[in-house]
Amino acid sequence: TLTHPKGCTSCIITGEFLVFVPVLLNIDCGATDMRNDSRGIKWVGDDDYIIAGNASVVQNNDPSGQQQLNSLRYFPSQKKSCYLIGGVNRGRKHMVRASFSYGNYDGKSSPPSFDLQFDGNHWANVTTVPNGTYHWEVIYAPKRENISVCVAQTSPDQIPFISALVIREFEPGMYETDSADDFLLMWKRTAFGSKDFVWYPDDPYDRYWHPSNSTIDGVISVTRDNKSFNKNFPEIPELALDQAITSASSNATTLTVPSSETHLGDDTYYYNFYFSEVLEAAYQNKSRSFDFLVDGEKLNNNGPIIPPYQSYVNVSNYNQVGRRLTAGSVISLVNTPDASLPPILNAMELFNLRPGLAEGTNNYDVNALKVLQGQYQQLQSWAGDPCLPKGFTWDWLNCNADNSPRVTQL
Repeated sequence: TLTHPKGCTSCIITGEFLVFVPVLLNIDCGATDMRNDSRGIKWVGDDDYIIAGNASVVQNNDPSGQQQLNSLRYFPSQKKSCYLIGGVNRGRKHMVRASFSYGNYDGKSSPPSFDLQFDGNHWANVTTVPNGTYHWEVIYAPKRENISVCVAQTSPDQIPFISALVIREFEPGMYETDSADDFLLMWKRTAFGSKDFVWYPDDPYDRYWHPSNSTIDGVISVTRDNKSFNKNFPEIPELALDQAITSASSNATTLTVPSSETHLGDDTYYYNFYFSEVLEAAYQNKSRSFDFLVDGEKLNNNGPIIPPYQSYVNVSNYNQVGRRLTAGSVISLVNTPDASLPPILNAMELFNLRPGLAEGTNNYDVNALKVLQGQYQQLQSWAGDPCLPKGFTWDWLNCNADNSPRVTQL
């Protein structure tokens, strides 16, 4: 009988060959069964991806009704506990989303805080809440043929946990950055004018496109005049383009992206802004034509933005090192002289861009540790990067400070 190697999510065995296909994985942490949810997403239990920790169920179910948030895995004994997903395509962009729903699973009414990591990189400081769910998303290109996601204890009385884990591999060309060592931390993904979330199955990658605030001063929503248009693009689902925001005054020449939707801080950002005409007559008459400005600097260097009908154009900083923005930064769309209608904006993605993806612990030492773990049952619950991030080595190791650390002591 041919079976998938343990922890390999994207392996197909044909004869004697192991073939890799794009990763599409949904882990219901703490669960043991396999099921399909109401959106047609296949969820699997986590036994094949982790040994450490204990399974539990929440006392207060998440109000969204998503079943995968009703169970979790918590980690009372190790400083760092990691999921390991094998069989990924090294060098290809992947999205990893981790979800946390405390739900008073331990009956203490005391939601914990802890560290979240991936592939030896610091990801986020997670602070959970009594009721509700937080999602953390990162996009990057793994340097090895596996992905690790870890939660780590930062205070003795704070027990880490995790509710769900989602991994998707993107098509080539999506979310490209100047360096393969860059990674993107999700900040905002918005479908302007939409009243509902846009996600799977409308988005095959199950990205969460949040609806925008329904009451923005000086701004109205406009809807596509022909709903028969139905085409999903790899970069963005059609439903995220169906609506747009524009100025409430037809005589306006500028649309400022609402700061209530961007929540910018002093950071380096990677962005995508999407434009699609919703009125066929406006496209035929070329009524909209505008420039994209950030803090007064025009950034659409290939001519004015003329939103196409039943398609889209986008402005991004692909292949750039990111742009430094502050809480006072202003993103605006400004009409060109020949425009007769105000600008529109359909959707937006904002990420914090981080350089310096970790190289990971030296491969020779990683392989030697695997052999050692195979001989001692009590060591087998340790996974993820043995030495990284700094300060979060496995409890029974010491490592040096090399770029790709070496193990110096057991």
